[in-house]
Amino acid sequence: MVLDISDVAHPKLVSRLPFSPPFQSFIAVHTAVPLPKRKLVSVNSEAIKEDCDEPLGFGGLVDVADERAPRLASLFPLPAPPPGAPFKNFCERGGRFGPHNQHQSQHHPTLLDRDDLVFLTYFNAGLRVIDVSDARQPREVGWFVPPDPQVRRGTLPTKLVAQSEDVLVDRRGFIYLTDKNHGLYVLSYDGL
Repeated sequence: MVLDISDVAHPKLVSRLPFSPPFQSFIAVHTAVPLPKRKLVSVNSEAIKEDCDEPLGFGGLVDVADERAPRLASLFPLPAPPPGAPFKNFCERGGRFGPHNQHQSQHHPTLLDRDDLVFLTYFNAGLRVIDVSDARQPREVGWFVPPDPQVRRGTLPTKLVAQSEDVLVDRRGFIYLTDKNHGLYVLSYDGL
């Protein structure tokens, strides 16, 4: 939804872009991160069920150059398993497969604030780094898939597999990635 909040006490609907259908209806849009200089919004759904027992989730860009008529500009590429993985796709890995959260700078001076990169957690597919410098042709430029945990620290997922949840990136390129059973990974991205 695009809202006019010039009168905060009485927001007015400018437009809306439905995502369900064609995407899942439960959490069709979980995260929306504005890229205001480019008049784009990076959006993603949230995977809920394990073992891909739901419609495929998505990540993509919405063009809001015309606020009265937002439109889907592109979809992010579907994550592929790393070479040598013992599964041919992430649905076979178990747990939840699909997007969850994006890095958001929130105008904080110590956090990375770029409108050409999207850092997106993808549950059992780990962290995905998407170059969105071409809004019509996003491409994956980095990824990290944690190994499966050896110790259960919670009830989910049913099968003990990595489940990347949240991501935050500081201006130095350090990535803070949480996992449901591992805790916290601190990574470095040298593509800044």
